[in-house]
Amino acid sequence: MKQAEDYARSQGAHTLGLSVFGFNHGARGLYESMGYETVTTKMKKHL
Repeated sequence: MKQAEDYARSQGAHTLGLSVFGFNHGARGLYESMGYETVTTKMKKHL
């Protein structure tokens, strides 16, 4: 992740986005510990 952030920054990026499923608590916790924050929530309902 650090290399991806460094590369994005070197290319002029100001943000880096990730996609993670809501039920993936491990990944969400990891990304939050690295300073990422939730910016959108998508919901669905099985019929």
